[in-house]
Amino acid sequence: MSTGRGGIPNEVVEEIISRSDIASVVGQYVQFTKNSGNNLFGLCPFHSEDTPSFSVSTNKQMFYCFGCHKGGDVVTFIKEIEHLSYVEALKFLAEKAGVTIPEPDDANYRKEEQLRKRLKEALLEAARYYYKNFKSEKGDAARAYLKKRAIAPATATKFGLGYAPDEWSGLYDHLVSKGFSQYEIQKSGLFVTTKNNKTIDLFRGRLMFPIFNAMGELIAFGGRIIGDGNPKYVNSPETPVYSKQRNLYALNFAKQSKMKQIIVVEGYMDVISMHQAGVTNAVASLGTALTERQLDLLERYCEEVVLFYDSDKAGQNAAVRGLKMLMERKKKHTGMTTRVRVAKVPNGKDPDEFIREYGKDEFAKVVESAVSVLDYLVDSAYLQSQESGEFDPIKFQQLISTYLSWEDNLILRERAAYKAAQILGVSSQSVMSEAGKRSDQSKKEAIEQSRRDVKKQEEILPEKQISETATRDELVLVCLLASLGDKYADFVRNYGEEPLETDFSLGSMRQIVKNILPDLKEGKLDSRKLLAAGDNLILNRRPANDTISEALMSVKYGDNAEDLMKNTLDYLYRVRMSVYTRQKDVLARRLDVMAEGPDRDATESLLRSTLSYLTELKKKMGKR
Repeated sequence: MSTGRGGIPNEVVEEIISRSDIASVVGQYVQFTKNSGNNLFGLCPFHSEDTPSFSVSTNKQMFYCFGCHKGGDVVTFIKEIEHLSYVEALKFLAEKAGVTIPEPDDANYRKEEQLRKRLKEALLEAARYYYKNFKSEKGDAARAYLKKRAIAPATATKFGLGYAPDEWSGLYDHLVSKGFSQYEIQKSGLFVTTKNNKTIDLFRGRLMFPIFNAMGELIAFGGRIIGDGNPKYVNSPETPVYSKQRNLYALNFAKQSKMKQIIVVEGYMDVISMHQAGVTNAVASLGTALTERQLDLLERYCEEVVLFYDSDKAGQNAAVRGLKMLMERKKKHTGMTTRVRVAKVPNGKDPDEFIREYGKDEFAKVVESAVSVLDYLVDSAYLQSQESGEFDPIKFQQLISTYLSWEDNLILRERAAYKAAQILGVSSQSVMSEAGKRSDQSKKEAIEQSRRDVKKQEEILPEKQISETATRDELVLVCLLASLGDKYADFVRNYGEEPLETDFSLGSMRQIVKNILPDLKEGKLDSRKLLAAGDNLILNRRPANDTISEALMSVKYGDNAEDLMKNTLDYLYRVRMSVYTRQKDVLARRLDVMAEGPDRDATESLLRSTLSYLTELKKKMGKR
């Protein structure tokens, strides 16, 4: 197998892409509103707009936005929308398509993978260390704490709970004795370095909660202080194997419930108590408001998410921030189908307390009574508008107008506006009008910000240079060549012409042609390979992928194979005419300043050859 980027065999890359229909993949993020032949159109997920300018070509298997000019194939789309590297995007698509990626040969990748493997081994060894201490006399206080919280020993074992003794270097000494290097220890996220450059344990005197990824691999820890002290909770920092924004506590257990609903709470103990009581579809958000990545993760495993937030002011603020993100995400990812509701535990209790006191069945009623996101925001606005026991209608109006402006669906907005109008004692039309003003202003700001971002991107691109430019004819020609595919041999046989590297402008354009020529000659060139040939290159002051994508979407290819071949030959001649005309002009300018001698003779000879070829080329073009 030939090896491609990231050490993934090209054959495997081809299989991943062939199984990932771009319309189906993009359709999970974009709601298509128009169909024109083989092209689908919708609002761009990469910038704010009112009129659909984002297009997907089903026959070319590519996308392009005529507004922000982003374009590429299905891998590029996932790379951009999910903020992944190329290899991560391939793995993302491979998982969805059911394609297994073999271990790559890339040395750097192997080195990084080996580090990740060693870090996971170190974390597993740490978990054994914590568990051993939990079961020993050192863990008496931790076990007593769990008994007080009514957590059974079997539940503690299931979740792998442990205890980090109140020692400066207990775990450090243990891992050193197990052969882990200083570099591996530093990268594990289990230690901190003092001002004296001494490595000490991060977790000391704490009940330990192992954190697993969705696949059940140990990737981090959380620790709760036993006794007095602050902070109450300490969590692992970001490491090569752990990102809190991409993981959810206990998702490895919750996904096994096979339920179409997942409950998201805030604390480790909430989740553990719920699982112990039989509510096995609960996860926690790892000390952060629910993130886009976490919601993406949830969407793989359920059809509905029920969120629980603490009833205190901090919990309310976290809820509003999280729900705003959720609603903004829904605008961008219009293919999102997961339903989201918000639940509130009665009497200001947290889920852990409630389920211990009232049991699974009563908790199920709380989940069942969960409200829509907008209904929750109306209630939240009302609570936030209480000042010293008095309701402040002005504050409520300001809050609810802002919250409702986040919802694009006018029917849902109007339902919530009716509820808010009853609180204010006004008509729902008045509330809708105020929310509409906020929404229009937000859209204007978003579009203006998008324009500023595009302008900024243009400003940071390198200055336009001859080595990074391509003519319109050159771009059309490479698009036509990519459309020939296995008909290329017929083209050469019929017309006796083949494109050469030297037919194209020096620099990026010529490099792209050099990259595609092997596939072209084998009859295997297509639009995706043409796009890939422009990776990491700048063309006409933009990433080459974007420039080529725009050309691919706008070129006229003809109605049949014969038209396509004729158009290809026509543009091949036009490109050559331009190249050799420029060469003629350069040679003529040189002669103007060259003295008599061998160099001048050689230049005159080359100019004569160039003029002769231009005459011949004009005749060929005249016959067409």
